[in-house]
Amino acid sequence: MDPLRTSLLDLLYEIRDEDMPLTVGGGFGLFLKRMHLVDRRARTLFTELPEARATNDIDVYLRVDLLTNSSRTATLVEAIHRLGYVVVEEAKYFQWKRALDVNGVPQEVKLDALVGPLGTSRQKLQVKPPRVRPKGKSVGLHAHQTDEALFLEDAPIAVELTGYRSSGEEYAATVFVPEAFPYLLMKLTAFADRKVDTNKDLGRHHALDAYTIVGMMTEAEYDRARALAERSRSDPHFVRACEIVAADFGTQTSLGILRMREHQLFRDGLRVGEFSAVLKEIFDR
Repeated sequence: MDPLRTSLLDLLYEIRDEDMPLTVGGGFGLFLKRMHLVDRRARTLFTELPEARATNDIDVYLRVDLLTNSSRTATLVEAIHRLGYVVVEEAKYFQWKRALDVNGVPQEVKLDALVGPLGTSRQKLQVKPPRVRPKGKSVGLHAHQTDEALFLEDAPIAVELTGYRSSGEEYAATVFVPEAFPYLLMKLTAFADRKVDTNKDLGRHHALDAYTIVGMMTEAEYDRARALAERSRSDPHFVRACEIVAADFGTQTSLGILRMREHQLFRDGLRVGEFSAVLKEIFDR
């Protein structure tokens, strides 16, 4: 994960004088949260977790109020360009990449731009699903719409990130990771969308990530997930998540459980039954 840590610190340094809190999701976000919990010696639902999976992507969730301001969004794009990122043509303006030299080995790091529910700000944005961008002249950034990530911006978890920038300078900054409830909504939705897609590993990563999210819940985070679920009863994204859990994670032979067991990082001793039970407790209508 060192190239990702370095790249994220580089970006945080470039925007250090701006009011631009960044939330990191995906596999790297789970790694950051795990390190955060270890540092705090926090008690979590499970101690039995799979190894952190390798990734070369940094999924960056931008705040909606950033995207409603084209000049601030342009400032972020300028910082990305200063760091040597170039647009990935097949995902233009959603994704950028740059090459890093890690102990003489070239490695590629990608940045993905996403945004959570747009709420009342939708009218202030140019929305052409799944693309969301500031209104007016293009600034060269589109965020991938993830309306299923309910409450993403409400109470993300602050993580103190330390390490070394590409320059070799030690640096520390604050980044955020999603709390469990929106994280699970995103992972369950992604699993359902990819469970029969061989090009997306049949959703195995998302199924295993869902287990990791549940396992890393603290008691307070579990209680909050139950409370947020109660507030989301009528939301169609929550309803869909409940259907996914019932269909794909309800029993030990459900497809989501089987996909999780197929993952190369799955190991004996993971608390699969308890994982399924917690999902049903949260996503139960």
